Amino acid sequence: MAAEKKVFTDSEFIELQVQRYRPRYLKEESEFKKCTTNAERMNFFLNNEEEVAHIKSKIQQIKPHVTKCDIRASALRKLGNVQFQNKNDKDALKLYTQSLSFAKSDEEVSFAYGNRSAALFYMGFYEECLEDIDRAFKHGYSESRSAKLFKRKEDATKAYSSRKKVVKVKTYEIPQSEMNPSIQSARNCIEIQTNEKYGRHIVASRDIAIGEVLAVDKPYAVALHTDISSDRFLFCHECLKHCYNVIPCLNCNEALYCTEACKAKAFQNYHKYECLILPYVGQLLGIKFDFWLFSLKITLLVMTEEKNDETMYRSDRYKEISELEDHSNADSLEKTYVSALLSANIFVLIKEKIKIFKEFVVFEEKFKELFFSHQQMFKVNAVTIISSHENDKFYTSVTGLAIYSFYSLFNHSCYPNTFWNTYESTMVVRASLPIKKGEQCFISYG
Repeated sequence: MAAEKKVFTDSEFIELQVQRYRPRYLKEESEFKKCTTNAERMNFFLNNEEEVAHIKSKIQQIKPHVTKCDIRASALRKLGNVQFQNKNDKDALKLYTQSLSFAKSDEEVSFAYGNRSAALFYMGFYEECLEDIDRAFKHGYSESRSAKLFKRKEDATKAYSSRKKVVKVKTYEIPQSEMNPSIQSARNCIEIQTNEKYGRHIVASRDIAIGEVLAVDKPYAVALHTDISSDRFLFCHECLKHCYNVIPCLNCNEALYCTEACKAKAFQNYHKYECLILPYVGQLLGIKFDFWLFSLKITLLVMTEEKNDETMYRSDRYKEISELEDHSNADSLEKTYVSALLSANIFVLIKEKIKIFKEFVVFEEKFKELFFSHQQMFKVNAVTIISSHENDKFYTSVTGLAIYSFYSLFNHSCYPNTFWNTYESTMVVRASLPIKKGEQCFISYG
């Protein structure tokens, strides 16, 4: 029996690399210490022609995993059929979605949608079943098989219209009359203050009762957790919505979305670049790093964000993200050295495969500065998104990671007076104790 492959966390992997590169670091420590900016730290390696040639050689040797392949799609669909025949509908659904992510031709795409609609029907997801049937026909579902699909559409339509109305739980929304005029995501019961002792922090602007909502914060960026394994086929990679009939990126088998709108938004803002290097990252570094991929995503978002000069504190703008503490001096010089070296590997990969810089050397330097800075920011500001599930028994699991600008302004306390929950990727902060006007609002980071 083959030994189970060890899965390392980000921090464990960094520690292994620190040990691996220690002899080299000790030789170069005094020179590296002279670097004062993030760009200079990456350039310490990128200005070394032998180093860059070595990285390029590693990239050339990588055989990226196949992203679209009808043979693979067909094999996965057949595995799904076995699970479906054994009445393992959820396992069948995941395999049909995986088949869809690999499908290249319209024929294979239509078969994957058609088969998945059957699993959705027997799971009671009639609306999603109908959506997949429409998608199957849109991609030219075979006429010889269409009678069965038309019958399923008829049955799903009847079942959907005759069942009792399902009330979908919605995330709390702040009433327009209670919106905070200075903070996009907050109610008008709190304000941002600054002093020498606490820095920027949140204070009650009136008395707040237990259970009152203080803020409904949407993330600037989210990322699906790389260790989520097969459950990644049940979540939107753009908004983290739990979705049983996700749709794939047209170019890769990594990204899946709940709607065409999410797919288009992701592609326009960052995925059109990210998509080109995802097949290489894991092999180049030996691990798919949450904080590297997330840092890259934020850096790409900055590239496409339109300037916004509003004075309101906004959760959907990079300006607020850029002002978050990154504790860049918290890591040892040796760990910073290793992070800069590995980041240089990613940068060379980006230049080789994406070609986004062209002749704009100044922008290259800005990109390096931001990319490395976002890694430090991620380590101290990223929030783990927990999702609830109900199968044979109720359970929760880590779904993804998110960066929230406003949430990050709450200071920590071991005896906090607020608590938070996430609904998909939206965070709702409520009072857990009575808070008097003028008192600071604390949250627990633990």
